[in-house]
Amino acid sequence: MEQQSDIIKEIIALKDKFNSDEQIEAFKEVAENVRKFEEITTQKSEELRKELRMLNRKLTTIKAGAKKSTDQNDPNFNDLIAKHEREKFELDELNAQLEMEEKELEEESYSLCKELEELENMSVEDETLPKDDNISLQLHLYRKLGIQFIEDENTHELKARIESPDGNDIHTVVIDDRHSQYFMTNHLWELTTGSS
Repeated sequence: MEQQSDIIKEIIALKDKFNSDEQIEAFKEVAENVRKFEEITTQKSEELRKELRMLNRKLTTIKAGAKKSTDQNDPNFNDLIAKHEREKFELDELNAQLEMEEKELEEESYSLCKELEELENMSVEDETLPKDDNISLQLHLYRKLGIQFIEDENTHELKARIESPDGNDIHTVVIDDRHSQYFMTNHLWELTTGSS
């Protein structure tokens, strides 16, 4: 029983150690950077598309305005054909480059979204405590028992979220000084083991 009350003391002391504001700010900053990146890539894609459309219109206008020469051997006609072929080649290259850049931007955006999701799902305890620390070992044990400690963002109260052994129920218990450590230890144990 003394060991269980020590655990409750450590849980309450652990509340003071957690300062997840820095991690939350980092998550917000990453999300904002992803949003800005997507905005910039969308803008750049749109600019490149506009330029491509403008060049296509120019080519169409030039083709429509070009007069066919009756004499295929006329140097002006051959120069005009060569010029149009070069412009068409340049447009095709620009289009291929635009498609490649768009694909790279989509891949980078996907990668950033995955990284953001991983950061959001990352356990704060794993990042703030050393792996060989006694407290982190206890937290690991609690997680294995189905107990997860969270801090309410609004009230800053420490809460324990306990999953029942069968996985059908999740209970949330406020960890504070209203109840004795003995009572809290027994209550958490009952919720964890499913005994009543």
